Amino acid sequence: MPPHARVLTRLKLSYILVGMYETMKTETPARRRTRDPEGTRERLIQCAFEEIHEHGYNGASLERILASSGVTKGALYHHFGSKADLAHAVIDHVIRPFAVDRWLAPLRESEDPISALAQACTDVMSSISDEEMCCGCPLNNLTQELANTDDAFREHLSSVYDEWRAGIREAFERGKRAGTVRADVDASGVAVLAVATVAGFATTAKSTRDRELTMSGGTVFLQFLESLRPLAASSSAA
Repeated sequence: MPPHARVLTRLKLSYILVGMYETMKTETPARRRTRDPEGTRERLIQCAFEEIHEHGYNGASLERILASSGVTKGALYHHFGSKADLAHAVIDHVIRPFAVDRWLAPLRESEDPISALAQACTDVMSSISDEEMCCGCPLNNLTQELANTDDAFREHLSSVYDEWRAGIREAFERGKRAGTVRADVDASGVAVLAVATVAGFATTAKSTRDRELTMSGGTVFLQFLESLRPLAASSSAA
């Protein structure tokens, strides 16, 4: 089994539609053929995500998606008019929710965005296996593949990054009001830098497969975040 296939087997539980896991565990082939339009649509989206993540959008095969989902071609085109429509659904229902949950959920209620973002970064870095590093970030992968060739995909993917940056910006503005972030910090600039840094780390990990190299950059980024605290708070943390 190639490395990507082994990784995807483990990643299915990370990038998965809400409510899909229990259904996937208990379904039988016979049950899959019963009339369940919403379940059919969800299976197509989940299997399309796995196919695109392993092969890229251009390399993704609708035939493999149909085979892995157990869905007929007629049912596919009942739910999605084209391969592009299916991929846009993958962005909306799998990739975007995962990115938002991973990076923005810890920041939403926190008045200390520095600690919250640092913890999210630490959790991600400590939980990714060597094999998982080879897959890269699905959002980053699709952006690199499609942004220069398809404006509809570029705008859709850009909207996910916009939401990610907006969430970080709002968290840092809230931190400034709470006194956990220096008053002179440019919250918008921090958001741009944070998202670009995470995307860059994903590319570095995928291209080098070098955990130590990637971690070294992560350590410096965490030090940068700490530098955004008010001087008294920064001294206490030290």
